[in-house]
Amino acid sequence: MMREEKSAVSRMDICEGMRSMGVAPGATMLAHSSLSAFGYVEGGADAVIDALLDALGPSGTLVMPTFTWRDFHAQDRVVFDALRTPCETGRIPETFRKRPGVIRSVHVCHSVAAIGPGAADAMGEGVSSFGPGSTFDALLRLDAWIVFLGVSFQSCTALHAVEEFVGVPYRAHRDFNGSTVILPDGTRKPSRSIEYLRQDRCGNDFAKMAERFEAAGVLRRTRIGAAECMGIRIRDLFRITRPLLAQDVRFLSRRRE
Repeated sequence: MMREEKSAVSRMDICEGMRSMGVAPGATMLAHSSLSAFGYVEGGADAVIDALLDALGPSGTLVMPTFTWRDFHAQDRVVFDALRTPCETGRIPETFRKRPGVIRSVHVCHSVAAIGPGAADAMGEGVSSFGPGSTFDALLRLDAWIVFLGVSFQSCTALHAVEEFVGVPYRAHRDFNGSTVILPDGTRKPSRSIEYLRQDRCGNDFAKMAERFEAAGVLRRTRIGAAECMGIRIRDLFRITRPLLAQDVRFLSRRRE
């Protein structure tokens, strides 16, 4: 007997999935994503982006991580080209950052791309990766959604923001003195970026937070094609996580195997 093929995921399927989680027109959303997690998507990465924009409407703002930390962490001096440096966060963000009208922030390791009325507000100052003045600080003020499309909370950069706001002892700042940022118009300027790097041999223990948030009634879940998708307001993420770190400052850490 031949196996029945699973139906393709459409733009409408993804938009309806976002709406079912409570994402409404006019919202601000940071999306972590995996294109392959959906299965086959009609229209590929562009269809996913269009679907998210459909859910947000013309008054909403879509933000995606366009991080470059893997290549830059080990270097003392880097050149970050906001227009040309590719991101390391997957096909959807890489497709998104190249779209007309999308702008990109200038943090050399933790840039984001955004489009919509709140895009400029979401850029941050380009100095802090996660703390005051960062994109994540801006998203908190914008009352943003954080959504996970086929990825777990292990990908949740906003939890690093909680770590930086709390001031956990296992991370410390490093600067990128001597590094350069190239703006979209070709202007070169010194980087002011500061990274918040881990100083111990432990790793992130973020995936377990899904159960915590679900138990608190603030996590929304849905399934789109083969992808398990989740959504949470960043204000709720901060509200629930900060007391956990106050009780156990290493709550979000685990020993590497």
